Amino acid sequence: MKNIVYVSTAVTLMHENQLMDILHNSRLHNEALGITGILLYSEGTFIQVLEGKDNMINALYARIKADQRHKDVVTLIDEPIAEKSFAKWLMGFAVADKDKTQKLVGYLRSVKELDLNSNNSAAIDAIKAFIETNELDVKY
Repeated sequence: MKNIVYVSTAVTLMHENQLMDILHNSRLHNEALGITGILLYSEGTFIQVLEGKDNMINALYARIKADQRHKDVVTLIDEPIAEKSFAKWLMGFAVADKDKTQKLVGYLRSVKELDLNSNNSAAIDAIKAFIETNELDVKY
């Protein structure tokens, strides 16, 4: 089992319906493959954590890197893991304008829902840093 954490830049700022399509499709795909993780978006920047079987994560990440909706994909972490940090999340999701998306299944009303204090993984540290740097309106 492994995780990959990456950051990327949207080619254009994403509209609410585009983000919701990403969330919906990711959740369906991830459930079928046993992949968990989280996607955060703020003003054109994404950070995503993907967790699951090595071959599944590698294949998904190759597709993500080829996706034309973003550019400058930078891998922050690519490492084996003993356990998932986001095991309860097919795709946790947060954006800076939470008022428009709060009612969606999978949307994070609070980062407390992720239990970011449960372990000291590099993926958790990367997510915390992104939240703090982008001043997302989610609290942990």
